[in-house]
Amino acid sequence: MMRSFSIMALVVSSAIACGDAGRNQISTDMIHVPATASTQQSKQQSFPHIQFTDTMIDLGNLVEGQSARAVYAFKNTGNAPLVIADVSTSCGCTVARDWPRDPIERGDERFIEVTFDSRKRVGNNEKSVFVVTNATPSTTELTLKAWVIGPESDPASIPSTENKESNP
Repeated sequence: MMRSFSIMALVVSSAIACGDAGRNQISTDMIHVPATASTQQSKQQSFPHIQFTDTMIDLGNLVEGQSARAVYAFKNTGNAPLVIADVSTSCGCTVARDWPRDPIERGDERFIEVTFDSRKRVGNNEKSVFVVTNATPSTTELTLKAWVIGPESDPASIPSTENKESNP
């Protein structure tokens, strides 16, 4: 009887001691959003939400060989920490240079920086940037546009950068 009590006390104390480990680290609870088949939830759940200022950035006209930088601003408008698991692009000419690697608290604003290299990309370019997070939906697609002017470009095909609304 005494031996059973000792074993039970050891198990309970081990479980309690492990409960505080890793509170300030990224955990699977932050990455995997729990799903349920029930339409009713027994308790209020906290979820992150990523909201971008702009999901499309137009770099305008670039000369072939020129690199340009785009910065996508976003905010965690949810009520739980936001974690960016990955940022990838649709083409090797577009590279995600910088994004937050730590959890982003509710209300915090951050940035994702992307660089576009226009070498051998003459003409119209539309590239995608995929941001994978622990929010729902888990992947957000951003768009990067540019018109690249090369030595053989037809001047008539180059889009105007003037504001069309100001022209009579």
